[in-house]
Amino acid sequence: MAVAGLRRDAETPFRIAAEPDELAELARYLDVDRIDRLTLAGFISPAKDDGWRVRGRLVAKLEQSCVVSLAPLRTRHDAEIERLYLPAARFVPVQEVQVAHDEQDAPDPFTDSIDPAQFAVESLALMIVPYPRAEGADLERRTFAAPGVVPLSDEPRLPFAGLVVLKPDSGESGD
Repeated sequence: MAVAGLRRDAETPFRIAAEPDELAELARYLDVDRIDRLTLAGFISPAKDDGWRVRGRLVAKLEQSCVVSLAPLRTRHDAEIERLYLPAARFVPVQEVQVAHDEQDAPDPFTDSIDPAQFAVESLALMIVPYPRAEGADLERRTFAAPGVVPLSDEPRLPFAGLVVLKPDSGESGD
């Protein structure tokens, strides 16, 4: 959306809905099995310092595979999202950025346009569970070792525990 055509004294409504071919491409990009729906309806409104605030309601339906059982998991995301955009000229390159956890997200730069679709995709990417697990799916504990070898366990190993037998007066023999 070109910001030059937006009014500085009023909100501008918008609604985007991804088409089936866009959903298929987006599913590949986000590494999920399928995306059935992605919509963002909201407003672009003027903000201080010549900026723009984009806010709206994102609704998405997608399918991922359980990392344990590979069973399909259907997820619905419905969230209010918001982002502040400031002119790119206000941003100066920095070597290191420190962000306090209690602060709002840092503003994003824009030049001559703001893309609500890109904002929707970035927001959805942050909502997707990276390693989805179906309810009740659990990895069975299996032990693999050659005959006569003590298998490793999940319990922490103490790397120097075997040295106690070398210590004099330990009551154990190092032979």
